[in-house]
Order: sequence, then C-alpha cells, then structure tokens
Amino acid sequence: MIGLGKWQGSANVQILKFSGDVFITIADNDGAYAVDIQLPEQLQKVKLCFDTIEETDDNGLKGKGKLLTPAGRELGFEAGVTFDGDEMSGYLKIAIANIKIKNGHRIG
Repeated sequence: MIGLGKWQGSANVQILKFSGDVFITIADNDGAYAVDIQLPEQLQKVKLCFDTIEETDDNGLKGKGKLLTPAGRELGFEAGVTFDGDEMSGYLKIAIANIKIKNGHRIG
C-alpha cells in the first residue's frame, strides 16, 4: 500500500470562490484503502464518499465516488494523488470544477 499517513496541501478555486488547506488521511482497512479528505473551511459540510480506490502505478492512487452537498445533492467525482517521497500533489474533478491540490506534504 502506498501513501499511508496524513497529508496536507493547498487548493485555490476561483470559480467556487474558495481557497485553503486540504487534509488527506490514507489508512489500511484490512487490505483496502480508507481515505478521508477534509476540504477547506468553506466546504467543511461537503462529504466525499469513495466507491472505488485503486493504485495507478508505484506512486499514485485514483478513486471515484459521490460528493454529498449540505442540501442533499449528489455529484459524481474523480480524485487522484501522486506521491514523491514526503511530497504529494493531486486533483478532485467534479462537474463544476477541477480542483488541483498543490504543495502537498506528509504531516504524519
């Protein structure tokens, strides 16, 4: 398993008018990936529920699932992260935006 631990990066999305830190926790759940993503403060009530998570190569993970809004709306999403030692970059694609996670690093 790759990328296990806690990670922090930054996101800035003009179209949604938010920026801030993104926290990602990746854990081993009996051989399956368990991923928790905490978005910046403006999007704290948005929930990301993964349906699939798979390794893309020796240093990446890719997943798909549903984004649940506070209003109860569901949007499909795709997310991916790439690791290079203690550094990380990634993305979150939803219908209305492509959010890039930059300057990511291991915090635990």
